[in-house]
Amino acid sequence: MSTTLGTAEDVRLRALLSRCAGRDSAALRSLYDLAAPKLLGIALRLLRNRPQAEDVVQEAFLQIWRNADRFDAARGSAMGWMVAILRYRALDRIEAEKRHTGTDELPDIAAELPVSVEDQSALATCLGTLPEAWQRSIKLAFVDGYSHTEIAELTKTPLGTVKSWILRGLASLKRCLEA
Repeated sequence: MSTTLGTAEDVRLRALLSRCAGRDSAALRSLYDLAAPKLLGIALRLLRNRPQAEDVVQEAFLQIWRNADRFDAARGSAMGWMVAILRYRALDRIEAEKRHTGTDELPDIAAELPVSVEDQSALATCLGTLPEAWQRSIKLAFVDGYSHTEIAELTKTPLGTVKSWILRGLASLKRCLEA
């Protein structure tokens, strides 16, 4: 099964959001069934804590339900809109945790990998040496959980170019980290 959200799937999500705007609770259930697995994956990558990630997904769906009438297909995909809501909720949770624990660290791509703090620092340094387009594509793929096709749509870049940027970027990261 492909993780790519094709046009047909986005049309389905948009239709479900439209029905949610009309307060159709069955549409919310269908929307949840269709989108929650991807949103949970993104939340898990951001929060690295399953109970918190599940809570954030629930909070995001409440906000999606309340604001479904604000979705504008002309501004982007339905999944992109829902991911933005989820990310806002997750980052809000991280900020709250930061205030509670007194730490200033926000997640970045280095923190997404199971490596030591020293390796995270090296990864962040190496990531900073990449061209901006490569960095953005890698972050969209590995931090935000977007597929290559979704990244191509978001950045208005040909799919082959996005794949190349990610492949070259990862190869450069590997070389930099091995140096």
